[in-house]
Amino acid sequence: MATTPPAKTPSIAIARALRRLGLTQGKGKDFRIDGDYNGAGERIRTYVLTLTGHADETVAARADDIERWALEDGGWSFTVCVRYSDKGRPHCTISNGAVEKVREEPPAQPATAPEPEEPAGETAVLEDPAQPEEGEQPPADEPPAEEPPTEEPSFKGSLTITHTRADGTLLEGSRKHDGVWEIVRPIGFRSSRNLGALYIRNSRDREADRLRINRAVKALREAGWEVTVDIDETQRRSFKEAEAERLERAENRAERHSDYAGRAAARSDARHKAALGALDGIEPGQPILVGHHSERRHRRAIERSDNNMRASIEEHGKAQYHSDRAEAAAKYEARRYDPNRTRRRLEKLNAELRQQERWRDEQLAAGRDAGRYERRIEDLTEEIAGWEKVVEEARQNGVKLWEADDFAPGDFALYSGTWYQIKRANPKTLSIAWNLRLAPKALMTLEDATEGGSTWTFGMDYTKIRARCPEAAMMAFLADGKVPGTKSAEKAHLAQPASEVRAAQAAKPKTKKRSDPKIPKKVKVECGWDATEATLTFLDGKGQPHKLRQPVTITAPEGTKFTDAVYSAALKREVWRLLVAEGFRYRGSNWSGSVGSGIVHGIEPTEPTEAAPEQPSADQAAPVDPPAEEPPAPEPPAEVAAPVDEPEQPVDEPPAPEPEQPIDEPAPPTEDPKELRLQREQAAALGWSTGQAEFVIAAAAGRLYLHQFGSLYCRDIPGTAGRLMSVHRLSALQKAGFVTVGAADANRERPVLVTVDGRRAVAVWKRWKPRPVEKNREQECEKLRPLLHGVQARRLAEQAAKDAADRKAASAEFREAHKRLMEWEDREDRLWAAWAKVHGIVFRLQRRPAGWVPSDEEIETHDLDAAVVAELREDAENPQPRPVLPDLKQKPMAELPPLEADDQTPEQLDLFAVA
Repeated sequence: MATTPPAKTPSIAIARALRRLGLTQGKGKDFRIDGDYNGAGERIRTYVLTLTGHADETVAARADDIERWALEDGGWSFTVCVRYSDKGRPHCTISNGAVEKVREEPPAQPATAPEPEEPAGETAVLEDPAQPEEGEQPPADEPPAEEPPTEEPSFKGSLTITHTRADGTLLEGSRKHDGVWEIVRPIGFRSSRNLGALYIRNSRDREADRLRINRAVKALREAGWEVTVDIDETQRRSFKEAEAERLERAENRAERHSDYAGRAAARSDARHKAALGALDGIEPGQPILVGHHSERRHRRAIERSDNNMRASIEEHGKAQYHSDRAEAAAKYEARRYDPNRTRRRLEKLNAELRQQERWRDEQLAAGRDAGRYERRIEDLTEEIAGWEKVVEEARQNGVKLWEADDFAPGDFALYSGTWYQIKRANPKTLSIAWNLRLAPKALMTLEDATEGGSTWTFGMDYTKIRARCPEAAMMAFLADGKVPGTKSAEKAHLAQPASEVRAAQAAKPKTKKRSDPKIPKKVKVECGWDATEATLTFLDGKGQPHKLRQPVTITAPEGTKFTDAVYSAALKREVWRLLVAEGFRYRGSNWSGSVGSGIVHGIEPTEPTEAAPEQPSADQAAPVDPPAEEPPAPEPPAEVAAPVDEPEQPVDEPPAPEPEQPIDEPAPPTEDPKELRLQREQAAALGWSTGQAEFVIAAAAGRLYLHQFGSLYCRDIPGTAGRLMSVHRLSALQKAGFVTVGAADANRERPVLVTVDGRRAVAVWKRWKPRPVEKNREQECEKLRPLLHGVQARRLAEQAAKDAADRKAASAEFREAHKRLMEWEDREDRLWAAWAKVHGIVFRLQRRPAGWVPSDEEIETHDLDAAVVAELREDAENPQPRPVLPDLKQKPMAELPPLEADDQTPEQLDLFAVA
């Protein structure tokens, strides 16, 4: 087991220090950790609240140790202040803020008579800390202080506290109602009828909890009891004896709870019968006859029935509880000796053994006693040997225990009912394919877990694997349209073991792609705010400066500065010109980094046959600043790359032509009255809230990105993680046709883009500035009206017209089918009447036999109509089935697919404005 890492937060450091003293953390326990926060939600101070008197006493006694332990554990500085009340009770405060350390001395305790000496023996009597040590004399120059006489507690009896690792900590000599139980109960002692003494839970097979024992001794002596303490750490029980006793107790527990469950079930049945019997003689639903002589008897019967029924339900709950306890106790041995569970237990025990050995060596190196660590190492060694024997016996009995040699990359492992494909077989775990969005799934392949060139994996312990199936066998099963079970997988595993798969994989030639180390892989730009120079550094594949290329200094044009540091548009244009001159181009789409550490972008050499590269896209170079500021320098032609040291255009030369207006900027409002009226109507009909308007404007600026797990971020400054935004507005705006979600990029992030309707809506919103609608979160999720006379409105109108036409056609089809059904039923009535007339049937309780045709004699005798006879003969030759009416249930209109994103350049909207 690795050494405990240093505490990363002050809360962890102080909690470790206090738990080291035996204190417990949490509500209703010894202490609780809290803190003060600023307006941004950041913790500025951490402090500890002591909740019990025992915690105050412990902290007061070990204040210096607590400060030292917290400082050693991660370097966290805490101040422990101790104050005492008039009654001598300590009050402690622990804080890491700027506070003054206060350490008051405890008030002088009244002198008490010395304890009688104990006879020599193996028992150790804890001395009263208030008494002076043997042979200690007060200073000669100080007269003894005169103290008022105090009332000595009366002698109540003798008690003995013993501790052995075999029996645990026991308090003997106490009787019922003598007050000892009330004194030691808050300290952690419990009562046991089987032991006939008080005891500390979970104290067997462990070292004595001397802190708790000393607290109990002090409290009992203050109450007038004589206490003798006997601690023997050498007396222990073997691992085999402890396990045998645990199994015996589990068996007794199962038998006891089974008996309890049976008796509770019998009582529940008896109560249920009594509840039903109390109402014998009273008809169900009989009301109480108020004023009648039977009223009192009726009410008593109802009350008895209710009481018995409630008691029956309560006893049934007890029976269920004890039944569950009995079942758990019966499965105790099988669960405890499960080989896979035992292997996980062995991992923890071996880690603890290594830790104890390190601590023992540290104590011995420091010249201190390491007896407690030696005893623990002895116990762990014996316990590990016992559990290893259990695992070996299970392996000899034919239990399959999966290990790393049983798997090869590409195989499938069965875990929790799902087959996962294996990417790597590690010494302790399997790296299996994992995709949270597809789970749960019957089969998860590496292809399912691959997104953007990266494969998601999850580490799985070998002890949790249930079966293995080779990749070839799994593909054969899937080709047959089925997923294998454990038996089929076992046959495939035996037919093709992992060793053969690994040998076949090793025999295949491996082609390893290696890039030229002489070519830089990245470029790094460093620049400060309002600087006149920037540094460009070529990096290798490890992110280190390239050995074959020296850093390049980029100077701002005369009279200008790189105002926005590394995000300055002029600086990024100079970087692009330099890369083109050196024969490189950008690889990927985003810059990463910050102003302090610099921004980095991947690069790759330009192919010789490739045409001259175009200017970088919006996410590679900063856009031009708004017209209100100083206009940027014009771009060089795309065909000719400007050299690195080309001088800037002189000031006195005629200015270059202004660049064309970006396509995504809203066109200036036309003076056509119809267009103006349409814009006003569209702006008034939007019905957006302020949050919805900001959402669409940010999408138009290209700042919204949807994370792969559904989180939405707004990047006001490129290269940063962005701020988290609420995603609840996305669905309504997307269904209304204002925004859409694009395809995932290399970082598995999906941009939120505007549609044609969305860009038009942003333009009219910014021009006419309608009053936003006040909406809460729930109202912002409701359905929005699409843009008036927009693309989405036209699509919805077309869909509604098509749906109305489909409904009209379905209605006509239904009427035609209903007409055929009526004709068929009229014809069936005529044929049945002829058959009934021949057979003398009056009531229509029988069906006419299929294919029945009257004979000539029956036709003449019953004077049947010739047309009906012809229909009977035609039906016998060609029976007509009953027409079926089509379903007229109205189905809701299907949702239209989202609109495509607008192909215009996104608005920037102060994207690179930095205060």
